[in-house]
Amino acid sequence: MSARSRQLSSLLHAIIMTIGIGLVYWWLHIPSLQPYSFQAFAIIGLLYFLVKGLSKGKAWHILPAFMSIETVLATMSFLLLIGATGNTSSWFYPLTYIHLFFIVFSSHVGTSIAITMMIMLFHYGLTPNLIQHDLVSLLTLPIIMAFFIFAKLQHEEVIEDKLIIEEEEVKLDKLESEEFQLQNFLKNFLEPKISQLEKLLEHPNNSQSVKGQLHLVKLEIEKVLNRISSSV
Repeated sequence: MSARSRQLSSLLHAIIMTIGIGLVYWWLHIPSLQPYSFQAFAIIGLLYFLVKGLSKGKAWHILPAFMSIETVLATMSFLLLIGATGNTSSWFYPLTYIHLFFIVFSSHVGTSIAITMMIMLFHYGLTPNLIQHDLVSLLTLPIIMAFFIFAKLQHEEVIEDKLIIEEEEVKLDKLESEEFQLQNFLKNFLEPKISQLEKLLEHPNNSQSVKGQLHLVKLEIEKVLNRISSSV
């Protein structure tokens, strides 16, 4: 299964992400389900790696595939773990920044911004009466998100510049190859043929031979021109 075929549309990706966040929020608000939060976290985590395994990705590539269901599973896992262990006061809350990194680099910019706002609402909804320290921690999320988006855009520019350079190198190689072919044609074929024709023209009886050689030269010139035009 190719990475492109696993990509969701931008709208569908955002909707499924929203549903995933809503499910975790609902789970953590039901007292009878809260004791099973770690089991749910483990199941979703295993499902995440199962999906990555089915996509035939490299084992050390833990980042979710771009615009895929993997981002949804990663989001649910992070929010379940953090929400079940104290929310913004949890020892696992710093994982939120890794979570943001995953979201930014596996989603469109608009989706990243919207989901970050929803994550803030998620944490605030779990603990409305935040102390100052936790509130500050929550307000750092947009700043970290903006930094990650900037880094992502810079990374994409570097990749784009690299691709342009590679394309220019391919074009240059083609031009050098065409130049070599033309030089080889002129030096090893056309120049000797002209010398041969000059010698044949010294004798009037060689008109048929001259016509034959001129026809051969014409054919070879057409071949060279066709090769050059086909490679452009």
